[in-house]
Amino acid sequence: MNPPSYYSEWIQLFYQLKVLGQEDEKIISALEKGRLEWTPGVADKIVNCTYDVIEFKLKHATRLFQQELDHSRGEEAAIISAIINARYRFDLLYRLCRLSIFPEEIKESLINVVSKYVGDSQEALLESARHDRTGQLAYMIRHNSLIQQQTQAPAAAAREPIEQKEPNSNQFKPRRRVLF
Repeated sequence: MNPPSYYSEWIQLFYQLKVLGQEDEKIISALEKGRLEWTPGVADKIVNCTYDVIEFKLKHATRLFQQELDHSRGEEAAIISAIINARYRFDLLYRLCRLSIFPEEIKESLINVVSKYVGDSQEALLESARHDRTGQLAYMIRHNSLIQQQTQAPAAAAREPIEQKEPNSNQFKPRRRVLF
């Protein structure tokens, strides 16, 4: 997919984001590489279209998240999987908010919209988990939050080399077992 350079190409990619079943990752990657001359008429239209896409994607992500929770039947792994999937969908929206064509104040405004929605969703999850007598659901939701902890840490960690242990280390030596 080619990075957009003209207004018409940007709008076409934004509309593709609103079509379900598209590869959002590829589209957002192309948008991140795109360029656009930021003029007053074009800027307003691009920002409005971005808000429309964000609103559509937030509603769709919430609908999918709710479906995944409904199908989880209370299983811990399925609930955590639903939360991780929702977090991934929200991360794509954060990437959309940080496109290089936007001035800083627009980026902040877009990020605030998504952050507020995600924060409200997290609070609603915690509120609904308070009815669980065991506290297990609230524990899972607190420790697998929808809220983005660190945006750049996973990408930076992926690029760092992993330390290799010495092949002659003591990790494979048998340990003394004490039986009582």
